[in-house]
Amino acid sequence: MKALTPTLLTLCAELSQQVASAPPNGSIYTRERDGTCYYYVKMPVGMIRVDSFIGKMGDPAAEEAVESLRRGMNLARDRRKLVTILKKEGIAAPHRTIGATLDAIAQSGLFRAGAVLVGTGAYMMCEPLVGHFLPRPTLMTGDLDLATANLALAADPPEAFEDILKRGDPTFRSVMQLDPRNPPSRFSTGDGFLVDLIAPKRRGTDTNPVHVKALHAGAAPLQHIDWLITDPVQTVALWGAGVAVKVPQPARFAVHKLILAQKRNPIMRLKRQKDLAQADALIEALLANDPYALEDAIEDARAKGRKGWEVPIERSLAEVGRRTSDYSKVAS
Repeated sequence: MKALTPTLLTLCAELSQQVASAPPNGSIYTRERDGTCYYYVKMPVGMIRVDSFIGKMGDPAAEEAVESLRRGMNLARDRRKLVTILKKEGIAAPHRTIGATLDAIAQSGLFRAGAVLVGTGAYMMCEPLVGHFLPRPTLMTGDLDLATANLALAADPPEAFEDILKRGDPTFRSVMQLDPRNPPSRFSTGDGFLVDLIAPKRRGTDTNPVHVKALHAGAAPLQHIDWLITDPVQTVALWGAGVAVKVPQPARFAVHKLILAQKRNPIMRLKRQKDLAQADALIEALLANDPYALEDAIEDARAKGRKGWEVPIERSLAEVGRRTSDYSKVAS
């Protein structure tokens, strides 16, 4: 695995900082009604442009908003150049559907409200966080997983999750549950790209999606998700002018993959192999750049229990040729 150069790491950090503080951007246009001119803006969201009213020309608040939007346009143009540079240097970037969908989710305010990208979509965004290029085969995915520990999760302004996704791809539709009384937790495009909304499993008997009423959707309950998404970190998806995304801490992600690999159904052999490959790649990078974070994550997970936590971690580490003891005392 090749390390990112200090220059690339600096550029990634600069992009992340710029995206986090960027003002909205959009194309300003005017309309006249009854002899009065009004400002409007077309704002890029996912794959569409959303029209919004700003205010009357000459009104101080409207003029200030227009100036901010124009400044945002110039800054977005500069960020797109930076995104292009980073992509040319080989840092992983999402394809069109993933990028546009993440942009739609981000601009809805869901990441600010507590949603966290998990799964391979999150793994893809980890290269700047761990300082290494990750193996290309481990980056491929045909879905996105969005996790929340807050069942009151809501967009700003409130909006159905399916409508948010449609701005990333207009063909998104909810996938009917086996029991039609349950809310949809999976959404699919016309060509089969999937987005799953998931939440922590509170009881072992939980199988049906739990209601996320504000999003008119459900969230599939999965084990260990609450641990995985504790104290997430921000990174940037290299799409458009950069998309601010919340992902799990890489060390927790790696340990979660070790556990998940042992809990996969035997028929999911390929996913199990991918879990192990992703965990191993992150461990390799973390040992070089942040061994204390890896030690803390492993020790914290092992303290949760022997059967459901420590045993699967040990078994997965053994499968990739590693031992728990090698990382439980990294600092000593």
